[in-house]
Amino acid sequence: MNQSVIFFLFFLLSASLTAQTASIPDKSVTVKGKLVSADDQDPLPYATISVSHEAAPANSIKKLATREDGAFSTTLDPGKYIFTFHFVGMNELARPVEVTASQNPLDMGAIPMTERATELDELNVTAQRPLVKVEIDKLTYSARDDPEASTSNVLDLLRKVPLVTVDGEDEIQLKGSSNFKIYLNGKPSNMISGNPSQVLKSMPANSVKDIEVITDPGAKYDAEGVDGIINIVTDRQADDGYSGSVGANADDFGGYGGNAYLATKYGKFGFTGNVGYFHHARPESESSFARSEYAPNPENSLTLNGTNKSDGGGLFLNGSMSFEPDTLNLFNLSASRFGGKFNSLNLQEALSEGARPYSYNTRSESVSQFGGMNLSVDYQRSFRKKGEMLTASYRFENNPNDSEFESAYENVTGETFYYPDGYRIKSANDAGGREHTGQVDYVNPLNGKHNVEAGLKYIFRDNASRADHTYLDVTDNTWKPDPERKNDLDHTQNIISGYAGYGYKAGKMGMKLGLRGEQTQQEIHFMSNDLDTIVHTNFFDLVPSVTLSYQLGMTQTLRAGYNMRISRPGIWYLNPYVNDVDPNNISYGNPRLDAEQQHNFNINYGSFSQKVNFNLTLNYSFAKNAVTGYSFVENGVTHNTYDNIGRNQTV
Repeated sequence: MNQSVIFFLFFLLSASLTAQTASIPDKSVTVKGKLVSADDQDPLPYATISVSHEAAPANSIKKLATREDGAFSTTLDPGKYIFTFHFVGMNELARPVEVTASQNPLDMGAIPMTERATELDELNVTAQRPLVKVEIDKLTYSARDDPEASTSNVLDLLRKVPLVTVDGEDEIQLKGSSNFKIYLNGKPSNMISGNPSQVLKSMPANSVKDIEVITDPGAKYDAEGVDGIINIVTDRQADDGYSGSVGANADDFGGYGGNAYLATKYGKFGFTGNVGYFHHARPESESSFARSEYAPNPENSLTLNGTNKSDGGGLFLNGSMSFEPDTLNLFNLSASRFGGKFNSLNLQEALSEGARPYSYNTRSESVSQFGGMNLSVDYQRSFRKKGEMLTASYRFENNPNDSEFESAYENVTGETFYYPDGYRIKSANDAGGREHTGQVDYVNPLNGKHNVEAGLKYIFRDNASRADHTYLDVTDNTWKPDPERKNDLDHTQNIISGYAGYGYKAGKMGMKLGLRGEQTQQEIHFMSNDLDTIVHTNFFDLVPSVTLSYQLGMTQTLRAGYNMRISRPGIWYLNPYVNDVDPNNISYGNPRLDAEQQHNFNINYGSFSQKVNFNLTLNYSFAKNAVTGYSFVENGVTHNTYDNIGRNQTV
């Protein structure tokens, strides 16, 4: 079944269609009020409010919390609703509200709640789980307890998570930074990291249990790191019976997508799965580039003006099967497959004046393919003590990333240009990698205040890049091999790591200490037309981390911490393959790069409410061998590559 047929079926089955449109008027009404104690009129902060339709009072459509001053505000379409108020020590209060378009905003005024004073022979305590839970080194948003999760996607859900922002172009940031990773069930996911906005938009929110925002990655997480982690925890344990959803989305640029989700459980076996398709389209854009050269080089100026447009799409499938023989043991098998491609067309006009006079027009077409396959097996062993857990897992990933391009040079004038009129070049790059990961983790809460954790991990990575280069010989109009452009790479990496951590929490204060050790061995085999080199590297890193926290209030936290992160250069930084689609600006990697070490110190104050998230961070970090891109001009050609030449300090 091809991708267009799958998308058509999504529309036939779709129960809900969300599309961006500017023609639908906004009929929402703002409803506000203030919750107070009936005895002394004092405000009741952080009370939970559930909103339901009057016709179905048992089904919440929204949940929110009052602010510190007891006030609340939300938007609703006209209709009849039931507002139910919950506060510890107070009698539950239900109040009917009729929302009309003629009264906007609708002020419910001061709403008094009375203290609970009932003697019972038997006491049953029912607590509502909060949407947001703050811990020492992370924040957890409960997607399962968000009523709107049943009608939205995961990207929409992220817009509501504190410390995470999603802008109008669906770009995701964590604490105002793009330097973060997205995990799926505690593990890196290439399926998401390659196209996060599109993939998350195609995942239904009701397939997610929690979204964890890990602001200070500790010793448990890989030292190859970032400023933070967004961990999406899927709901693997389905309820008895069947549940599912289908949906679709579209944007103003001509992009569209669809998704379907199914969860079922029969006895001790459970299955969850989802499939999604997205089509990405971007209108034509213009670009310009100018470069001037002065003495002691021969004086010359180069201008490039061009246009670019692109489109593409992808399909992904993800499934998970669980087996729970008893309450202490859980087995899980997961598999995912994703793939797609992007097409790009670039038209360019070039004019060089001065020491090297020439001009030309070029047409470049490129196709980038992406994809991968993931298979993981997990075992979780719980113990009688609450929170004590042993987990073991194995994960295999195969991630091909191929690309090809063809460029044609026409209307060439001047004898100093590299190619004659009518010259064409082709390049096909076959790149990708395989990864095997084995991991064991153990956590033990010794008592209510102390807990310890430890783990071991092994990673084997095998990356490769092969390219086929050809050119059109204009003298006889035949395609011929171009061995001078050969730049191939083999890269293997073995990483053995272990960690230990200790946590302490008493009252409003918390502390977490950790130490991680990582041994890395890698071999890089670089192959060109006149060079065949093998580079071996072997290094060991000790990565400490410290986090201290103090909870000023229910939604206010003060944190301080230190951690060291290392950054191993990826295959695209190491790949010596020369991208000369533009012969005036060529780029290539550096296979001799070392891992970058960065030391981070931070003090953070965070406060969040239903509508406003406030985060203030004072951060100091430094690195002495940062991987840095740089450019130089040689024989009139701009070379772009990387080296460990960066020394930076950031406040």
